[in-house]
Parts: sequence; C-alpha cells; structure tokens
Amino acid sequence: MIINGSTKIIGIIGDPIEHSKSPILHNYISDSKNINAVYVPFRVSPDSLQDAIRGLRGLNVVGFNVTVPHKNKVIEYLDGVSEEARLIGAVNTVKNVGGKLWGYNTDGDGFLMSFKEETGHSFSGKNVAIIGAGGAARAIAVKAALEGADKMVILNRTIDKAKELSDYINDNISDCSSFAGIEHNDAKNAIMDCQIIINTTSVGMYPSTDKCPIEANSILNDRHIVYDIIYNPVKTELLKVAEKKGSIAVNGLGMLFYQGINAYEKWMDIEFSENEIEQFYTMFKKAVLEI
Repeated sequence: MIINGSTKIIGIIGDPIEHSKSPILHNYISDSKNINAVYVPFRVSPDSLQDAIRGLRGLNVVGFNVTVPHKNKVIEYLDGVSEEARLIGAVNTVKNVGGKLWGYNTDGDGFLMSFKEETGHSFSGKNVAIIGAGGAARAIAVKAALEGADKMVILNRTIDKAKELSDYINDNISDCSSFAGIEHNDAKNAIMDCQIIINTTSVGMYPSTDKCPIEANSILNDRHIVYDIIYNPVKTELLKVAEKKGSIAVNGLGMLFYQGINAYEKWMDIEFSENEIEQFYTMFKKAVLEI
C-alpha cells in the first residue's frame, strides 16, 4: 500500500501495546479490499490519555481501538457512547463522526459471534459460570444475560468484585446472577451446575502456561462447554483438560477476530460478506499462530 494525502488513519491505544495483534488484521483487510487506510499502534500511558484523545481528534483519525488500561477511563473524553458500551461501562472502539468521537464496545458482540460459531450453542436457558470480574468478564456477563442465560455465577478471587458485577447484572439486565470466591467450595458446586464455563482471567496465559483457574480435572465433564478468552497459548491448561474430559473447548482467538471485524465495519461504514470474513479469519489465524 502506498501512503498518500488521502490515506485514512485508524489505530489502537493502550499500555503496553507491543503485543497487539490488531494491526495484522486491520492492515490485511485494508490491503485486500483496496481501502486506503493504515492501522497504527500507539502506546499511551494513563497520564497521557486525555492528551492522546485530543491529538487523535485533532488529527482527524477515522477511528481507533482502545485496550487496557484505558477502556473505562476513555469514556469521559468522548462525546457519547452506545447503549451497550454504557451497560458494560467500557469502550474498545471509537469512531470519529464529523469531529465528534463516539464510543462503542464490540467485545461482547465479538465474543458472542465467536461462541455461537465455534460451539454451535447459545446462552438461552443455560447456566453460565464466569471466572473473573474484570472488564472482559463484565462485557461477557452483560451479553450472556441479554441473550437469556437462565442462571449466572461470577467467580473471582476478590469476592467483593464478584459481588459488584453480580449485583450490576441483577439490577440492570436480568435477575439471574450469583457470586462466589473462586477458591471457595461453593465455586466448585456452582461450576458443576453449569453447562457453560468462561474463563476471562489471565490465568494460564503465556508464559505461565501450567496454571489453571479451577480444579478442572475434578469438575469438568462431557456436558460442559469451556471457553477461555486466552489465545496464547492456543490450548491453555484449562482447555487441555476440557478436551480430555470430552467438553467442547474453545480459545479466545475468535473473540479477538470478530470484535475487530465489527470495529472495522463501523469505521468504514461497510459490511463484509461471509466469504470475506472466512478469508480474513483464515489469514488472521495463520498469521497469529505463526508468530
């Protein structure tokens, strides 16, 4: 691609940012679709966030992604947010509309699309255990509740955070949630009562690949669907045990991909065909796994 005076700028802000795989996806899409755009990672410290947003607005960028630790704080510097971003309390995608910056959250939709595509199941009428109570957990819990989960349990090392997220789901979306400490006996019983188990923590992520967020060997069986939002390694210890026990086991690469697709479509006001999305995913998966 030749950068010229008409090149559109998109990107991502975060700290750290060197690990981001998003440039691989978005620059490939622009090249394959002959869209004159370039996607750039920007390392932005928390102290510089307001200045960075002012700068991106002043540079008239088309839009940008937001990753940790800015997904919550960025909201106060935007002109408005979508209803879903408001419910989740976090923004991961910003679009410039005539000089106004509007925030969205594509994490929930990205997760849902990946979950349905790769497991063949929905959340309607299901019992769901969510491990973790951070930003990703919040996005997924909101989406699962909106999709009709019958029961939901939030499991976290810090019980106060688990209670906070559980109360938020009950008060704002659906009275379906409970909570427990991840190391408490109630956690094991709660997980065994669920059909869907989602790990939103970093436990098991590279380089600590021998870690597992639950006592998987004594809990999992062939009626469980286990989704781990980690994608490095491709198979966490949790997913290895899940497969061994006959569970459906899925990693988070699809979530990363689909949230990115949703963001790109928003920025460029386009909609990709199923064939295009399949092509992009094949490339993205190959590129990420080879790194």
